[in-house]
Amino acid sequence: MSGTQDVVGIESPVVALLMPFREGGAIDFAALGDYLDMVDAAGVRTVLVNGTTGEFSSLTLAERRGVLEFCRGRWRGRLIAHVGAPAVGDVVELIAHGNDLADALAVIAPYFFAAPTEAGVEAFFAQVLGSARKPVLLYSFPRHTQTVLSPEMVARLAAEFPLMCGVKDSGKDLTVSQGYKQQTPRLQVFLGDDRVGVRVRELRLDGVVTGAGGPVAELPVAIAAAVRAGDGQSAQQWQRLFDRYTDHRKTSGLSDIAFAKAATAARLPGFPAYVRPPLVAASGHRHPDITRTVRDTLDAFQRR
Repeated sequence: MSGTQDVVGIESPVVALLMPFREGGAIDFAALGDYLDMVDAAGVRTVLVNGTTGEFSSLTLAERRGVLEFCRGRWRGRLIAHVGAPAVGDVVELIAHGNDLADALAVIAPYFFAAPTEAGVEAFFAQVLGSARKPVLLYSFPRHTQTVLSPEMVARLAAEFPLMCGVKDSGKDLTVSQGYKQQTPRLQVFLGDDRVGVRVRELRLDGVVTGAGGPVAELPVAIAAAVRAGDGQSAQQWQRLFDRYTDHRKTSGLSDIAFAKAATAARLPGFPAYVRPPLVAASGHRHPDITRTVRDTLDAFQRR
């Protein structure tokens, strides 16, 4: 394996893919292909499949395998497969499948369990990491897992498992995020926060994973390009525009996934806004406002 900077790639933000469903819940693979084409045209070079934005917890293992197979056949860039699940056996099964298809894997901490001990979480990761043949990102999302992956635990796992290449951190505690790098400098750390793309170099981290920003992926792509080029003025300009889109999403009263699906439908006619329960889709009367937000955002981007 080459240096860790080549493991996931930081030439663009990572986009966590939405999972389009037809009414009734069947996966709409045609719409998924259209979405992949859209983010590719926006300049995205790395996607994450079967993540939180992809409603992975509502998918069966067979569906997750089918989605990965479809994306591998359609996507030309880097492909990260999220393979996390509460059961060790399910994770190992998904890793075995992902080893042959993905460029890298991601594993979330076991969820549902109330306040699991760090020793238990570490044992969980140790049991599944040994089956990986591709680089692996640990996925930290304390809001959903009730556990923070401490920098010390991550460092111990990284020392034991060389293929562990980094952390996808959606905890939004920058002290913890930076702690991963300080404890283990070789790791890549990607933040699940649409507001910090302009600051990744200042924070000495590696990039951003965006899910709800996928419908306007041109913006996080432009931010990342400006940061790489050392063009702080442009990076700030694009970040302010992206923040306005994020503000609208955050004040909409919708889940990030429901908003993002309606926003994607504004760009891809026929893209389904359906979400599987317990999530609730944006009602029809919300779509015109979301469409205006997307169009205004893209118009402002194209004018600058």
